[in-house]
Amino acid sequence: MKILFLFPQIPFPPHSGGRIVTWNTLKRFASECSVRVACLYHHPAELPALDEVKKIAGEAAAFPAHGKWDKLPLLRSLVSAWPYKAHRFWNPDLAAYIQRLQARDPVDVIHAQNFYTTPYVTGREACLKIHYKENVEGNLLLRYGQRAGSRLTRWAALVEGRRTRRFEMAACRKFDQVLTISPVDRDSLLALDPALPVRHQRPGVDLGAYPFLDIPPEPPAVLFTGTMSYYPNEIGIRWFLETIWPRVRRQIENAECWIVGAAPPPAVRAWDGRDGVRVTGRVESITEYLWRAWIYIVPLTVGGGIRLKILEAMASGRPIVSTSIGCEGLEGRHGEHWRVEDEPEGFAHSIVDLIQNPWKAEQLSVNARRLAEAVYDWDQVIPQQVELYRTLRKSLLSLRPPGAEASRPAWE
Repeated sequence: MKILFLFPQIPFPPHSGGRIVTWNTLKRFASECSVRVACLYHHPAELPALDEVKKIAGEAAAFPAHGKWDKLPLLRSLVSAWPYKAHRFWNPDLAAYIQRLQARDPVDVIHAQNFYTTPYVTGREACLKIHYKENVEGNLLLRYGQRAGSRLTRWAALVEGRRTRRFEMAACRKFDQVLTISPVDRDSLLALDPALPVRHQRPGVDLGAYPFLDIPPEPPAVLFTGTMSYYPNEIGIRWFLETIWPRVRRQIENAECWIVGAAPPPAVRAWDGRDGVRVTGRVESITEYLWRAWIYIVPLTVGGGIRLKILEAMASGRPIVSTSIGCEGLEGRHGEHWRVEDEPEGFAHSIVDLIQNPWKAEQLSVNARRLAEAVYDWDQVIPQQVELYRTLRKSLLSLRPPGAEASRPAWE
């Protein structure tokens, strides 16, 4: 089975949530199938990482996406039905490359990761078409619009969210199968279109890379990880620092808070060195911090999909305190696998309680690791996904008339 993977970014190195999914999916599929990769990059410094992709893919190519502050995608979005991010990730050279690749060496499956890559699939290709969604982008924008500070920001987010939702739903209908990593996202899509071919596909965690460790004998530290340019992360950690962390420090004076992730904005960076807070910026690996932390926090108030960093914390035996949005879509339960708190007072109380009562923290940690082993092991998840693709392809072939061919792509 030959598969063409369309990714919105070069999948290596697997530092962020999206790259963790794409890299683990790609390398495990490559052990059972013949894979090709067509993707976008966002800075020329990323291009050397494509060499790692080429080691496992039969062919791999990357093309530039528009920059975050490039005005052209914004201007185009004002005069078209496409949302801003669809324009930002559109490159006609990538579209032409996919066309040439299909003409030269047709694949059996096209796997389009996230809604940014869906314009590169017309729906008329003579192969199985899979759309893999890490979140529902329209829902994420609409949630943000409900919580944004200024009236103008709320209006802009709600307008763009509604337009993105329409675009996403039209895109989903081009595919033979839509996969969501969260059952909540699956249900939200089905609520909009009950006929949509969508199912839940669990993500995973590399259990070997995150062995279970006891809580270290260091000053109690809580850990937050995430790319700070992703606005749900910025909103969540600012809420935590402003409303929750002072309550923790009043009860545990030597408690520390480590904020680990690239591109912290000035409002977050300003906390570095204050009240036991450390803001690291980008690091080569979060495992050093994960293994030294007492508690892993997920204070998100906006978001979609699944927070893969929770799976890493589960595997490592870090007790977790999260909002309901932070752990949304995962199969654990409050009080058994983690603590779920949506109010500042309750969130702070759970952190203090777990620090002061290590036996409670240990119980959560052991249960969470067992859940990760039973449900979220990449080595179990990906073989099931490979078998699903094979089954769907056989079903599609049985329905196709002999000699049927794809129409010409929409970009011609």
